[in-house]
Amino acid sequence: MGTLRDHMIEEMKLHGYSNTTIGMYTKAVHSFAYFHQKSPLFLSQDDIRKYFLVLIDKKTSPTSLHIIYSALKLFYRIHDLPHYMDFMPHPRRPLTLPDVLDQSEIQAILSKCTNLRYKTLFTLIYSAGLRLSEAINLQLSDIDFSRKTIHVHTSKNSKSRYTILSDKAIVLLIKYLKKYGMSPFLFYSLRDTTKSISKSRIQHVFRKLVKSVNITKKAHVHTLRHSFATHLLEDNTNIFYIMQLLGHSSIKSTLIYLHMQRLEKLNIRSPLDSSQIDLDLFPLNENQKWLNIA
Repeated sequence: MGTLRDHMIEEMKLHGYSNTTIGMYTKAVHSFAYFHQKSPLFLSQDDIRKYFLVLIDKKTSPTSLHIIYSALKLFYRIHDLPHYMDFMPHPRRPLTLPDVLDQSEIQAILSKCTNLRYKTLFTLIYSAGLRLSEAINLQLSDIDFSRKTIHVHTSKNSKSRYTILSDKAIVLLIKYLKKYGMSPFLFYSLRDTTKSISKSRIQHVFRKLVKSVNITKKAHVHTLRHSFATHLLEDNTNIFYIMQLLGHSSIKSTLIYLHMQRLEKLNIRSPLDSSQIDLDLFPLNENQKWLNIA
């Protein structure tokens, strides 16, 4: 699998796949080959079918099945065998809406964060809708203070874009630069200033902050990006503008935020509330008690 793996990595790099996707896809193909103890090129369509049935019996998540399917499809396409996966139905991924933090919860998290580095980082991610990988790869040259924009080069889909730089984020960013100075990365590792800050460390700090302010939602750093998009939509920002700010390649990815708005923000009344229906059919006297209905 070594030579095949290297060839797959090279092809994916040439086609602009992110390092994260390259890692997931090569791992998926390796696991498939390890399961059968054979090179994937010597396996039949029936072997593929059996492998997916085993995964389904093991209750593998729909997201993982989707990744494995896409990885094998790409692998066989690279080796001029695209028909190998034609018989397999594409695993469906259920629409699961991520949690969104309201602004009072974001205020609580940022207020609790006393470390200027992390406070600046989390503020920038929320205020600009950045992915964590984009934020940690920012350089000072990507920040345009006069135009109030951030130039994102290292996006998930290798698509360069501009997003907004908040006035409040600028004030915090200037304080941060005065204290920590500059390196190749805006948010660098204190142990090695030539490297960006650790993703795992950032996630750890954020989880502690969320727990410390008693937020029970499944919030992680990426939740700040979801919150950015949802709050813009609730403020009646055009969804196509939001799509551009997030760097989505398809409007379908952005449309999920339509499902995540707070319903009271939409000013939609239930038909019951706008009807003449009277539910007070059995008015209770002051001395009557509520019925206990089991």
